[in-house]
Amino acid sequence: MSTIRRTQQNHVKFQARAFTLLESLLTLSVTCFLILVVSVAFQKTVHVARGELFVLEFETILKDQQAQAITTARSRRLASVNGIVKLNGTKLQVPNETKFSVFDITFNANGNIQSLKEAKIVITLPYESGAKISYQLQIGSGQYKKTRH
Repeated sequence: MSTIRRTQQNHVKFQARAFTLLESLLTLSVTCFLILVVSVAFQKTVHVARGELFVLEFETILKDQQAQAITTARSRRLASVNGIVKLNGTKLQVPNETKFSVFDITFNANGNIQSLKEAKIVITLPYESGAKISYQLQIGSGQYKKTRH
């Protein structure tokens, strides 16, 4: 019997204290709050990165269209109407993180810009507090000046 009593006494000595219901709910709510704060910040970062990456992709498309016009000796067209960007008549996949102004650009066979109308492209990035990137195209040379405001 002494062994059973010692075991019971040891069990009482080393008994772990469990959380109460209130402590468990408090711990759970603090943990959920921290996870929510981190996930919101992460989502904003992802949206900003997607917008910036598409701007870089658009610059590449703009340069490629000019190069293709020169190499194929055919005119190439890049246009935007109602937020839909078209590349030689084909709709381009544009993420929600970027908004385009109305423009219509045609590159001649020699790479120069043909259209005088809408020689300025404005991209708005709504997830960056409405930051705007402007591309002022130079007629005749096919070059552009990029400004961020």
